Amino acid sequence: MSNQTRRRQGAPKADQKKGKGVHVQDERFGDRPAPSRLGGFAKIIYFLLLAGGIYYYCSHMLWEKPQPVDVPEEDAFLAPVQVRELPGRGMGVIATKDIQRGELVLREKPLFVVPNRVSMSPGAVLLASLATLSPRQRASYYNLSYVNFPTGIPPDTDAFNEELALAIFQTNAVSAGSQGVGIFPRMARLNHGCSSAFNVIYTWRDGEGVLVVHALKPIKQGEELLTTYTDTKRPRHVRRQFLREHYGFECQCSVCSLPDDLSARSDERLTGMADLYTKFSSWQHEHVSGKEAIAAAISIWRLGEEGYWSERGQLAADVAHVAAAHSDVSAVREWAALAQRWYAYELGADSPQAQEMGRIAGQPELHAAWASAALGGTIDEGDRDYRSLDMAVASSSDVLILALGVVLAAVYLFRDQLFAASKPKSVPVTASKASNGSGNPRDFVAKMKEGKKRIVIFYGSQTGTAEEYAIRLAKEAKQKFGLASLVCDPEEYDFENLDQVPEDCCVFFVMATYGEGEPTDNAVTLCQNLSDDSFEFSNGEHKLPGLKYVVFGLGNRTYEHYNLIARNVDADLQKMGATRIGERGEGDDDRSMEEDYLEWKDGMWEEFARVMGVEEGQGADSPDFVVTEVSEHPPEKVYLGELSARALTRSKGIHDAKNPYPAPITVARELFAPGGDRNCIHVELNTENSGITYQHGDHVGVWPSNPEVEVERLLRALGLYEKKDTVINIESLDPALAKVPFPVPTTYVTVLRHYIDISAVAGRQILGVLSKFAPTPEAEAFLKNLSANKEEYNNIVTHGCLKLGEVLQVAAGNDIKATPGPENTTAWNIPFDIIVSSIPRLQPRYYSISSSPKLYPHSIHVTCVVLKYESIENSLVKTRWVYGTGSNFLLNLKFAAEGQQSPLVDSEENPDKVFFPKYAVEGPRGAYKSETTYKVPIHVRRSTFRLPTNPKSPVIMIGPGTGVAPFRGFVQERVAMARRTIEKNGPEGLADWGNIRLYYGCRSSKQDFLYSEEWPEYAKELHGKFTMRCAFSRETFKPDGSKIYVQDLLWEDREAIADAILNGRGYIYVCGDARNMAKSVEETFCRILGEAKGGSAEVEGAAEVKLLKERSRFLSDVWS
Repeated sequence: MSNQTRRRQGAPKADQKKGKGVHVQDERFGDRPAPSRLGGFAKIIYFLLLAGGIYYYCSHMLWEKPQPVDVPEEDAFLAPVQVRELPGRGMGVIATKDIQRGELVLREKPLFVVPNRVSMSPGAVLLASLATLSPRQRASYYNLSYVNFPTGIPPDTDAFNEELALAIFQTNAVSAGSQGVGIFPRMARLNHGCSSAFNVIYTWRDGEGVLVVHALKPIKQGEELLTTYTDTKRPRHVRRQFLREHYGFECQCSVCSLPDDLSARSDERLTGMADLYTKFSSWQHEHVSGKEAIAAAISIWRLGEEGYWSERGQLAADVAHVAAAHSDVSAVREWAALAQRWYAYELGADSPQAQEMGRIAGQPELHAAWASAALGGTIDEGDRDYRSLDMAVASSSDVLILALGVVLAAVYLFRDQLFAASKPKSVPVTASKASNGSGNPRDFVAKMKEGKKRIVIFYGSQTGTAEEYAIRLAKEAKQKFGLASLVCDPEEYDFENLDQVPEDCCVFFVMATYGEGEPTDNAVTLCQNLSDDSFEFSNGEHKLPGLKYVVFGLGNRTYEHYNLIARNVDADLQKMGATRIGERGEGDDDRSMEEDYLEWKDGMWEEFARVMGVEEGQGADSPDFVVTEVSEHPPEKVYLGELSARALTRSKGIHDAKNPYPAPITVARELFAPGGDRNCIHVELNTENSGITYQHGDHVGVWPSNPEVEVERLLRALGLYEKKDTVINIESLDPALAKVPFPVPTTYVTVLRHYIDISAVAGRQILGVLSKFAPTPEAEAFLKNLSANKEEYNNIVTHGCLKLGEVLQVAAGNDIKATPGPENTTAWNIPFDIIVSSIPRLQPRYYSISSSPKLYPHSIHVTCVVLKYESIENSLVKTRWVYGTGSNFLLNLKFAAEGQQSPLVDSEENPDKVFFPKYAVEGPRGAYKSETTYKVPIHVRRSTFRLPTNPKSPVIMIGPGTGVAPFRGFVQERVAMARRTIEKNGPEGLADWGNIRLYYGCRSSKQDFLYSEEWPEYAKELHGKFTMRCAFSRETFKPDGSKIYVQDLLWEDREAIADAILNGRGYIYVCGDARNMAKSVEETFCRILGEAKGGSAEVEGAAEVKLLKERSRFLSDVWS
């Protein structure tokens, strides 16, 4: 069984992870722990009484604004630890080396934060937050545990989805300070221990927006890191009852497991401690003097045998508060110094609490409580008897305050649920190995056997391309050999039984490499299972003898880690004794993925036939879909371009990639100066009341349609123009192999306009399929030649940038320069199901968001250069303009929003030319137009391209052209932070901020300098902390007359850059062209850092750049 499955099925044990006790079967997510629901009015009263009793003590010494110092990378375990499966306890965190007290263990940003006040239902709020996450981030959320899930809710319903999201949140949420309540997946791996059993502590840093975890005491190698889920000063039976009700397990930690007599003594001490806390918090009330309050605090301090180490910093700070109120300089100085020391252990020396106590220790009169108490004299010297206290054990942050933050925030956010009647717990439902089969939807081997499938194909896909190739392999296996395949998203299956794949079967891995050599979101677990030597298959070993497999990788050669994931999967499988069939295929998206695939697959299938003992010709060509024309269908139920069922019915719901939001365009303007031959547009999209949120550095996906000229061209070539509006239904003949890729019923014209990508260059393989439907022998021979002859295909189709409709016209001898019409477009007799099967779904175009939500919380800004270039002339097709689909779709919207006509080609002067492409920007049923306002369907995709949270870290940004888009958002983010800082502390509050350097490049300062009017204003607001250098390639030249680029400016500033990176722990961000600019920039950084290290670019420089990337201090957002 996999780690994941063992975790889900583990019974509750000592120091158990949250919510391991109760399970519910969820068909979508597999066997998953069930969610917790705080139940009943009594529980809330308990929480509120607890909060009220100690809130005064906990809250009055908190400082609002952190003053961070040198900050390590976020979202990473920084201490030597390992997250792994613990027998009987699920996942846990183990020290791999000794950890010192006070050592920083973890810095983590929240996956998302729910505000304390919300207008929608809690479940809807959570689903809206989850919709903005990437698939990997959503997976990390749904992999968290929960207890007490309500029974009787049908799966795959809105109610079920909301309950599931709510349950996970209630079990795992942690206070995120003033922002609200957040989810921290890494921190959630920390299991529970009571009192002296727990050894780490966490706290939220509001100004930095991160949660930090420190070691509460020395932790030995091999020891588990434990935090606490409850107030450990309560007696054992109270603690156990709380944990049982809210987290579903019986605590058996070292404290709760004491013999009854020792436990009774412990409870007595804890009761006494609670009484002392009550007395201390009653200072100035109920006749408790400052002297008596400090005496109570000293008594609390001395109860070290109860493991009281988690609140010493706060306690010392509170004593300093009492002393300051009585104007006792000596006592304030000594207690503040003590508080500073313990806060440094608990929260870090750079925490605002530690720094504030250091300031007070130096100047006691600066304390806010100074001389605020009723006259009562100073505190007797004898009462400050703390020097003899045992200081040998470390402390940590204020757990109590964080716990209260969660309670108080949750009381408001989930008030309806909290005050509802408690619901009965569901019965545990788990699947053991013996029950694997049709009862376990995550068992792919059982599905193979049931469906008599000899091939299983796993795909790691981020944008859908790898999935498309996986489906193509399945189709070819069926056509060539008559073999049925199971095409699988690896995220939906477990891999413990990968060793059980029958010997006469084969496993295919179609793996894309994403980002900086990472697996795609849906393939993370698969790759971890294959590479982790401790992962056991059902044979009890990490071995796969006898497994036969095939690997095809998808990558881009312009990136450093070209096809790394496919190579790693191949290496891991071979290491485990599996046998690869054929060569490993590697597709290069920078050149021609399609050509690489075609060259690889023929040899692979030949070897496959030999190894598997099958003969080609046993299969037959068969359609994937059946297309039927529908004579009668309610018009309101026909999809005319709507991207989801909610869009068709105009009903409310979560907006994501499956249900894009039609965002109104509030601003659309040209960024380039008039008179040029290029366009670059700035578009602002209104997201108010949509539930869509974003962060700086995220991407917005824009869903375009195809240009009308290509829609009409293909309709005429297919002979469908006259019945373009006929309603059709499409059904899959083998849903396991090919799913209908868009909503139905629909119409012919809708499919070509909105749903499939007819604007892409026609693929070579489809041309061979279509040749048999040619209208003439000459057209048939032409397509067969293109399909068989790679050079001819490249010369005519690739270099000529011919779309499918244009290829059909050229093959039939039509003139593609003319506007498509019946007189110049020959009709072919191609079945429409082949078109649907062969052309991929029209995908969204992603753009870096060029704004910050800190300045524009309800507006997403897009900066888009309009793609227009000339094709390469060949013997059949002259040079002509080629237009990018997504960018020209946005340009059409800009023209429509401004009431303009396109200014490019005049159709009256050139009637025989296909002029600038037009789009159906009004959308289906006019949904994208409201009076004079136009809308564009969008969704947000999360990115890791983020500024460091600490403003003291220097930042170097390189973004020529539209690569500057995310950096506009970055600078706006810093401007917003600067405004808050200056409002509180004045301009001197920015004195220790790191410099932000932006290196920008374009052709001319007068023609295409993007946002030239904004940068000086940002520089003023940042008071010298922002500088910008520009390389104008057609204005400024090197001494040898060559053009100057951003990398040349970097080299000029090499000393300052090296100092910022090596000494200032700065961050590097690169955005733009991957093929040329990004490579040159990285080479320049290698030179800069190599020189600074006294070595070479190839050795020392490359090593430093590699280290920066590993530490997420060299980040790229590039495209080819």
